[in-house]
Amino acid sequence: MQAVELLKRILKHYSIDVALAIVFMFVAFVYVYDQPTLLSAIARKVALASAGLVYYYITRVLKVGFIDWRDPYDKIYSLAILLYTALVFAFG
Repeated sequence: MQAVELLKRILKHYSIDVALAIVFMFVAFVYVYDQPTLLSAIARKVALASAGLVYYYITRVLKVGFIDWRDPYDKIYSLAILLYTALVFAFG
């Protein structure tokens, strides 16, 4: 039941992004010469992004604990850790 609710939220907020991703993925598959290499690159990017988010969550819980999101510094610190993690995984 939670998966259906999550899917509804994703489609509600990111419907244009999902549609563009599907269209451009189709274009990439049509015009690329080496499709297994493209699939491998996409899998690596998704795996790195997922690992970055998991690392971010674990780091945030260890450093800050569970956030109540009431205080403004909670949001700022959380976004700073997220930005740091994104930079590390993007350039590392």
